[in-house]
Amino acid sequence: MANSFTHEKRRNMTPQRIARVFQLRGGRCGDPDLGEKNWGCGRKLGPSDDYRIEHSVALENGGTDDESNLYISCEWCWPDKDADDHATAGHGRRMATKHTVPKRFRKSRSWR
Repeated sequence: MANSFTHEKRRNMTPQRIARVFQLRGGRCGDPDLGEKNWGCGRKLGPSDDYRIEHSVALENGGTDDESNLYISCEWCWPDKDADDHATAGHGRRMATKHTVPKRFRKSRSWR
């Protein structure tokens, strides 16, 4: 990732694009290519199941918006993935700030 504070733009998620990703992933929750970082349960999703298209590597963590980086996440699995993505991105921003901003500019501004 070139910059911890910017990321690639997300393209429109059209119905055709959603159908392509669904077919590509076989209608199953998760991305088995991720190994232990797979946030899906592997369940086969039906027409009445609520699901969302997720990025295997989140855009805010340097991922791309290509269909090879997209997978299906059921309604039970996506909160854990979102929490982990935001935590990882926040850590990257904190480390970038720590290593580029002089200490005198990082003073705490909390109430005393």
